[in-house]
Amino acid sequence: MRIIPSEVSSSTKSQAERSVFAALKAIPDDQSVALHSVHLPQHRRKRVGEIDFVLIMPDLLLFIEVKGGHIHQRDGGWYYGPPGREAGPKESPFAQASGGMHELEREIGALVGDLRGHGVPSGYLVITTDVDLRRTTEFEAPQYVGTTAYDGGRGLAQGIERATRFWLGRNNWARTPVPASLRKKMLDAVRPEFDLVPNLQSQLTHLEVAFERLTNEQLDRLDELESNPRLIWTGGAGTGKTFLAAEAARRKAATGSVLFTCTSTTLATHMNRILTEDAITILPFDRLDEVGDRTFDQLIVDEAQDLMSFDSLSTLDELVVGGLTEGRWIFMLDQNNQVLVPDSYDPEAWEYLRPLGSVYGPMKRNCRNTVQIVNQVRLYTGADLGVASAGEGDPVRFADVHDVQEEATVLDAYVNELVGEGVSPRDITLLSASGDWETSSARLSQRASKMERFADVVGSDRTKHRLTWSSVPDFKGHENHVVCLIDLEPEHLQGRLDALYVAWTRARAQLWVACRPGTNRALKDLGMAALTREKSLR
Repeated sequence: MRIIPSEVSSSTKSQAERSVFAALKAIPDDQSVALHSVHLPQHRRKRVGEIDFVLIMPDLLLFIEVKGGHIHQRDGGWYYGPPGREAGPKESPFAQASGGMHELEREIGALVGDLRGHGVPSGYLVITTDVDLRRTTEFEAPQYVGTTAYDGGRGLAQGIERATRFWLGRNNWARTPVPASLRKKMLDAVRPEFDLVPNLQSQLTHLEVAFERLTNEQLDRLDELESNPRLIWTGGAGTGKTFLAAEAARRKAATGSVLFTCTSTTLATHMNRILTEDAITILPFDRLDEVGDRTFDQLIVDEAQDLMSFDSLSTLDELVVGGLTEGRWIFMLDQNNQVLVPDSYDPEAWEYLRPLGSVYGPMKRNCRNTVQIVNQVRLYTGADLGVASAGEGDPVRFADVHDVQEEATVLDAYVNELVGEGVSPRDITLLSASGDWETSSARLSQRASKMERFADVVGSDRTKHRLTWSSVPDFKGHENHVVCLIDLEPEHLQGRLDALYVAWTRARAQLWVACRPGTNRALKDLGMAALTREKSLR
């Protein structure tokens, strides 16, 4: 007999139920289905109800109550369990079986229609696997199988047959056999088979909660390191460095002037919007000459790996009271840059800076990206993003396209799929590997006229729910729920692990990559190179 679930749960402690489970499974009956441990959503006399087994058979809907071990009765109450530790007083197993039968009949009938009207007969059977109960007026012989008749399970099929004949005689409205289609509806009413996939918007909501919780945990690091005048925090993309840099700026602004800088113009524009304290000055590195001869009590440098040269450090040294050797500063640094763009990263500059401050890291808790994105980035670049703590997401999706027009068509289909799942277009960013709007596949999109250039809207009051389009450099330091990497040609990957790293790590929940001819081959080569580097470091 088919039984659902197909294996007994580890949570089933009753050896009696386990025995009946095995005995039912051994019955040669390919038309009937047994359901184990069926919970009743409502019970008129109990807060929680459960039926041990429900058998949906061609001739009968049978409810089975199973009792094992020691059973005794006194003062009208039933007690179950070893003497001294028995549970009770409770109702009899026959009353339990009868009550459960009527409650579940009502529940099933509400979903498939009145069972009696359908001609479906029903009944119950009590099984005590370890004892024989004396016959009383409470039950008829065919309603009960004691240990002798049960015979370790060998007599169960015969007991079910006796019960079926008995109950068919009591259900004079029965029309048997019950049609297979109706039996299927009854099964679906109790234990439906389904594969319900949560839409992406619901996944984004759950991930958003996880991100908030994780970034709040990162705040503890500020409290731990507050007393250190010079700090270097290291960690991969998504470990919360910019979040912590912003919070550090707010706290330091309470006691003095603060200069916040980074290489990205769009990131500086964004920080200008969220850091509104008068004591904080925010400028991209290439505009630092605007401060003139002014020096600041506190210097905070985000994405400091982009400024790891002696020329850049010399410029910063002149902007903080006491200089880099005696001043108060915080550098946020992603050392993956040493691997990704070794030509722009001066290790000697790093060796100069490192002993001047207290180094914390690398930060290992990635609070931006899902497990799938973290693993994908590591696979192709070898970069360490830390441990993905926000949870699982969908696999990274790669779409093979032959030309710009096909890329636009496939992109539109994907965006429509996301919108159909409740995702707002503003939660989707198109990252262009070429960074050229005039040649981008996005220009051929059905949504092209409603797209916003990220560089134009960053730091503004965005109220429209529109897609954003950005070059990869302009989106560095930023993020969105869904990122679509487009305009990706094989030449964009030649010696440009940094672009791939930045683009892929911008996605919080889902990453989609359009691969033009030759791109997949280039990605595989990058993966092999990353694997070779990893092996050489072991």
